[in-house]
Amino acid sequence: MLSGFMAAAMTIMSLPAVTASAGQTLTLNGGGQHKDTYDGYTYELWIDNTGGGGSMTLNDGGAFDTEWNCEVRAGNFLARRGRDFDRTKKATDVGTITLDYDATYSAGNAGNSRLCVYGWMVDPLAEYYIIEDYVNWCPGPDPSTFQSKTVTIDDAQYEIFWIWHEGPTIEGGGNKKFKQYFSIRKSKRTSGRITVSDHFKAWADAGMDIGNLTEVALNVEGWESSGRASVTKNVITVGSIPDPVPTEPPTQPEPDADGYYFHNTFESTKEDWGGRGAATVSVTDSSSAAGDKALSVTGRTDTWHGTARSLDEKVFVPGTSYSFSVMAQQTASASEDFKLTLQYNAGGEEKYSTVAEATGTNGEWVQLANTSYTIPAGASNMVLYVETADSKVPFLIDEAIGAPDGTKIDPAVSASTKRGDVNADGKVDIIDIVTLQKYLLALKTTIDNDGADLDGNGKIDIFDLGYLKRLVVEGSSKTEPVETPTDVVVTPTEARVEGQWYNTADVSWIDPSKPMVAIAFDDGPIANSDCPTRIQDAIANNGGHSTFFYWGERIAGNENEIKRAQSLGMEIANHTWTHPDMTKLSADQMRNEIKKTADTLTAITGLTDFLIRPPYLKTNDTFKQVAGVPLVQCNIYSMDWDGASTDQMINTITTAMNNGSLNGGIVLMHENYPTTAAAIEYLAPLLKQNGWQMVTVSEMFKAKGKVMYNGQVYNSLNN
Repeated sequence: MLSGFMAAAMTIMSLPAVTASAGQTLTLNGGGQHKDTYDGYTYELWIDNTGGGGSMTLNDGGAFDTEWNCEVRAGNFLARRGRDFDRTKKATDVGTITLDYDATYSAGNAGNSRLCVYGWMVDPLAEYYIIEDYVNWCPGPDPSTFQSKTVTIDDAQYEIFWIWHEGPTIEGGGNKKFKQYFSIRKSKRTSGRITVSDHFKAWADAGMDIGNLTEVALNVEGWESSGRASVTKNVITVGSIPDPVPTEPPTQPEPDADGYYFHNTFESTKEDWGGRGAATVSVTDSSSAAGDKALSVTGRTDTWHGTARSLDEKVFVPGTSYSFSVMAQQTASASEDFKLTLQYNAGGEEKYSTVAEATGTNGEWVQLANTSYTIPAGASNMVLYVETADSKVPFLIDEAIGAPDGTKIDPAVSASTKRGDVNADGKVDIIDIVTLQKYLLALKTTIDNDGADLDGNGKIDIFDLGYLKRLVVEGSSKTEPVETPTDVVVTPTEARVEGQWYNTADVSWIDPSKPMVAIAFDDGPIANSDCPTRIQDAIANNGGHSTFFYWGERIAGNENEIKRAQSLGMEIANHTWTHPDMTKLSADQMRNEIKKTADTLTAITGLTDFLIRPPYLKTNDTFKQVAGVPLVQCNIYSMDWDGASTDQMINTITTAMNNGSLNGGIVLMHENYPTTAAAIEYLAPLLKQNGWQMVTVSEMFKAKGKVMYNGQVYNSLNN
């Protein structure tokens, strides 16, 4: 990846020389080069003709500021200042060379970049790097040509090695094959003393040929990246060792007038935030937590892709506590788990620490906040970023704040945000559920239309009730407990009758006069797959519920999938412990298969009386006698387990819609096939648009007033 940074002066024609002065800013757009000397230090600003832009401001004594945005294919940037040598002495014979520097350096998560000492040797030709800090990537050794070594220089460990490279050189004449020498600091930093000559000696001791020295420069480079650096100190000393660099403790800067170290509102620019991974960011006025605009994050191809900003170690001191807050919103799924994470380097390794988490339902601005987060001691190269836990949906952020420890940051929410506040009392709680239920049942009640239209489609219907239930369930786990009004019974308590299954399903949101189907999924939970989440979201986002039959021995370690399904209103059901052919077991073995799974599900959900779907749909009289609950089979087979394609499954369901067998039917599907997830993502909105209700098995029977009996097999509502 460093190939674009080799011998920049040879790869593009220089622009006309300018008379440099303190504070002068040099700029490039689309490619070019500025190269000269100012105040005793050489300077070079270079961008490959592949595109991008950047600037360099010259300051006295080797100092400089630089900023770049070359997030284009093969985008290549560098800015450096240093001293030239006359090429008459080997690098090991020049004498002691030290470079004392102090820099603030940050870069986005696209591409890669580094802060380093850079130069060339000739006779023999070699290009060298002493890398002090980097973002995302740096070179590694090639064991087939040279086994790397670890050396201690300036009380720090460096990995040293050389590799072959082919490209342009300072000798001109087109591409050549030459060696590159590297020293990579294992504990990254952005200030201190580099005894450059000790690196030359270490390379020589390791058997690397040392040529005549041409230059020593402090260099900021970027490849397909964007970033900025402020080098406030860059002092190169030759021939003697200067006085030790003072090691005064960092001085904590004062917060601004609002008590914040940073406050990003995105009202006009992206400020210090950039894309992480494949994500791209832009300012949008489509929604905001406060003000008029927010930062949009799109193009995510993995869960960790999101948006990020660097933290300045001079402001956010490792080992010290701070308050952080970011508002986030998504409108692509029923619910998303957001994470605010710190990426940092310690001991030469990239590490990650969760700062805050929050769950946001569709269209809701949610706050990720921690009033006392301690940055790990020894952390460097710190990046604060927002991601989601399980999906790749686009999202927005707003009101990003970093502040002193203990600062309570009230969530910023626009006055227009009142989603779910059906009765307009300023709260979203169970009273709103009851109010909306009464409205949908045509009982006399008053609602706030904006608060009740949770899916924003201009209609108030059972789908809004489904969203509201989820909003209250998830919100109540993060705020004060919700108390059920004494005059309202949300789930009626019914007396148990011998032989009848005790069906506690809440069917107040279901219109029994409209068509309905129970799509039921087997063989979960599934580890390391996004299929369960995709299926759950497709059903929930379209106002429905489904029944999930869980395979007991797969549950350990995957409990969160079941909890998530339950929070979305899905029905949790039993698919036995080891998934055997139950007809080949004894009665005691059958009981053990059922009980072990039921006990595990109870521990996770707090529920009892789980419906059972027999593995392979096989039953016998013994199994019916010992089951103790209804047995669910199906009347519509997706055939996903037999290799049915997504289109074939869609055709099966749409055919059943047209011939009437889907109404009151039970569909057999499995949650572990991407083809099934894709089919549901197509079918769920199709069913909703055509007036169908997706319900659980128990909801379907209860909504139609049909009693289910223990030990009886059910293939559909009409059996």
